[in-house]
Amino acid sequence: MKQYYIFFVLIFPLFVNAQVDLSVSPSPDGEDSYVYVNNEILFVTKGINLEKNNNSSTEASIYLRSKAQLLQGDDIDNSGDGYLSVFQEGTSNAFDYNYWGMPVVTTGKKLNQILYEPIDKTASRPVQITSNLNGSANPLTISSRWIYKFSGLGYNSWQHIGNNINQLAAGLGFSMKGTNGTDNTTIDGVKNNPGSAQRYDFRGIPNNGNITLNIDPNKSILVGNPYPSAIDLDAFLKDPDNDITGIAYFWDSEANGKSHYLKDYEGGYGAYSPGAGGYVPAIFKKYANQSGNVIGNAGESGAKYNVKYLPIGAGFNVIGNATGGTVTFKNSHRIYDPNTAIKLREKSAETGSTNSSVIIKNDEAVKIRLNVNLNDTYTRQLLVAFNENATVGPDKAMDAPMFGKLASDASFNIEEKEYMINVLPFDRSKMIPLNIVTVSEMEVDFSIDTTDFLDNENIYLYDSENNRYTDIKKEHYKLQLNGDFKDRFFIAFENDQPTEEEKIQETKEEETFVASIDIFQNNNEGRLQIVVPKDVKVKHVAVYNLNAGAVINQDISTLEKELSFSTTNLMDAIYIVQIKTTDNRTVTKKITVKN
Repeated sequence: MKQYYIFFVLIFPLFVNAQVDLSVSPSPDGEDSYVYVNNEILFVTKGINLEKNNNSSTEASIYLRSKAQLLQGDDIDNSGDGYLSVFQEGTSNAFDYNYWGMPVVTTGKKLNQILYEPIDKTASRPVQITSNLNGSANPLTISSRWIYKFSGLGYNSWQHIGNNINQLAAGLGFSMKGTNGTDNTTIDGVKNNPGSAQRYDFRGIPNNGNITLNIDPNKSILVGNPYPSAIDLDAFLKDPDNDITGIAYFWDSEANGKSHYLKDYEGGYGAYSPGAGGYVPAIFKKYANQSGNVIGNAGESGAKYNVKYLPIGAGFNVIGNATGGTVTFKNSHRIYDPNTAIKLREKSAETGSTNSSVIIKNDEAVKIRLNVNLNDTYTRQLLVAFNENATVGPDKAMDAPMFGKLASDASFNIEEKEYMINVLPFDRSKMIPLNIVTVSEMEVDFSIDTTDFLDNENIYLYDSENNRYTDIKKEHYKLQLNGDFKDRFFIAFENDQPTEEEKIQETKEEETFVASIDIFQNNNEGRLQIVVPKDVKVKHVAVYNLNAGAVINQDISTLEKELSFSTTNLMDAIYIVQIKTTDNRTVTKKITVKN
């Protein structure tokens, strides 16, 4: 038996600078030929031709194990009737969805000719397919009831494919529910299903080269990583050849679901923006059992996930741009990242950090995560990032439109449309508008989740109705709201309201100014006398009775510092004197006239 093992304690690439041909030996014994790659990258510059081996225990021609991956440097279609075998883990619950992409060719295949149940390091058997509602871990059984592809808008755009995976073009993603039960078969110290994850073996001819799909304007399709390697999601989403908004949306749901009824589903879509360099978690929603429309919130949010380097088999949604066209996966998008290329859902350990500057260069972005909690029930997280390559309007692969808005929700307002991620150049003098909508009276709570802003940079929530700035790096801003608010709330970085010390100083200055102007009613002579300092210029003097009627109303053009007005024709009473200066300051004082 011709066996080629690639084992390294450290991970170094193995380059094969030619086409790889793995075929059964022509000897009478028909020896098997296969390559076993463990924790390693296999890079092939040309195409791959695989012939199925005779021995069922070593049937595949290339085995990718642990963090191993296959990269290729050309666009040649791989060929043969042999297999590449690669493990991947999905959910272990028969009520929870996986969104997959096929790393191998599906042409002429059914699902149970691609998806296998691992037995040991090299041996696997085809999964069983059931039309029943639930899948199971032992023996590995997949329910065909939940296998769908998606293209369009809304719940009716799901298209059932079941076991007929040949209906799935390369690059399209598909939904599939997990399994119940456990499988204690242990390979390399890991159980097939310990009750928390289900291991699958994907087998077939590996996809390679450009893989192109059509996409309609402003509509979504479920796609999936089509390669037996990770892809750089940034490179895929930012590719100028791809007619998409450049944002990836990932399904996330309540752990350990307990029902197949749509009305009991709790889940939603998180979003990833390359320009922001970040992911915002989903808000879990509830759905109508027949229409699939969102009918409310589930009171829970999803986790943050690391998705920049997308693992083998991962599925996600993209949206066509205003014109639509095509979306293409390319070998140039492929990357080997041993830290993130195995788990489909690897939770982020992101925390706030401190940058040395808020000046943003290249594609690096300083981020602020704003939490808007609605009625102490669920939290919409909004991500704002500052990137000098962005504009204040919508930008591809930067700003993320809302994907599944709730009746009561929060978003950024970009050109009168709603976004969950906003990327723009940093301008300390500009405020960032928010949209808030509530369908009933409820408490709305604004706070900062994390930020890598400098400690000495302020972040305020500005409420224009109350003319109030709240430092939400230090405290929450809570209030009761009912309605649709598009021009009331803003993120701000400067506070034009005076501090307490400034208010005290302003008060002292105002008192000094008022005291410097002498307003005297000389009843002996029947005159109102006004004396102002040299640096003060009066532009108007008015005298009002207590009914707000003006008895003296005179513009002043003289530069005289002593002014006098006759009051002999006035009735004995109390009057209000108002003096306006050329620098728009006003002084008022009561006088008593006695003639």
